[in-house]
Amino acid sequence: YNEYKSYLRMSEPVPTFPSSADPPRREQLKDEAPETTADISTLTSDQSRVSAEELDYEDYLRTSFDYDKMGRKPICASKIIDNLPDEAVVLDAGCGTGNYMVALVDSGKLKSYIGIDINEGMLFHARKKARAIRENESIKTEVKTVAGSLLEPLPFEDNVFDMVIINQVLHHITDVRVFNKFHYIEKLFNEINRVLKPGGKISINTSTNEQVNSIWYVNSIPQAFEKYKQKNIEIDELKKLLLDAGFSDFTFTKDSEPTMGKEYWKYDKVFTETFRNGDSIWALVGREEFAQSMAKLKYALTEERDTFDRLANDTLERTGMSTQVFATKPL
Repeated sequence: YNEYKSYLRMSEPVPTFPSSADPPRREQLKDEAPETTADISTLTSDQSRVSAEELDYEDYLRTSFDYDKMGRKPICASKIIDNLPDEAVVLDAGCGTGNYMVALVDSGKLKSYIGIDINEGMLFHARKKARAIRENESIKTEVKTVAGSLLEPLPFEDNVFDMVIINQVLHHITDVRVFNKFHYIEKLFNEINRVLKPGGKISINTSTNEQVNSIWYVNSIPQAFEKYKQKNIEIDELKKLLLDAGFSDFTFTKDSEPTMGKEYWKYDKVFTETFRNGDSIWALVGREEFAQSMAKLKYALTEERDTFDRLANDTLERTGMSTQVFATKPL
């Protein structure tokens, strides 16, 4: 965390735009990045000082420093890469620490990548990865990160991206305070349709309630899971919103790769804050439920470990960890 505070004083330069309400003109941005079909010059407004209300329930400024430590994986990255055209231009909406950035750039199929996220903790780590990519002379992909909110119009021109990816994000932008709790997701899907090229694809990785409940520690925190269910969007609701936004040609694929990779199976790490920071559902756990959860898990892992392990593996195999969704903007 001290490293982050130092970063605030010493971070790499980022574009600063005029303070007027008018969006910056292309010529004002040319010094910041070379002109391409989708580099930083496609920005049409500055969201680096977003005033949109935060809906999120997790303190990502703090937990972002444990995300990569806990092995957070770019799950389904190979499926995403298989759906990319050559020389693809990609927007990572809610890019987090930039794990998908690294995986997609390493594929060699990207012309340019832009990651957008509202949380400066996440962006701190994503920007370090972006800098390492730019400093590698053997990599030709143009890489940028942008501070911005998915609750507001995306700050890009129309028809510029071949794919927009959004991974394990949608439950963070659900507004449970109102009747139409998915209104921000509706607006986001319309915005994604706008910035995609005709024939471009939206890629969504999400988890159904059944898949979340199959995570081996979630059964120990039932009250938190009930809160999570109110925020989550199920597949039938997701498909309807995508249809309403103008998408077609849907595919839905169950995937069993844990979001934490091999760290997921190191059960005893659940008693460490670092492990729990790798999954935002722990932010929904109250003090009393937390104490009960730790007691339950300690007993299971001490007295019934073999049965616990078998059930954890069998359940994951049956339900999968996530669902990978693709849909296409018509030509």
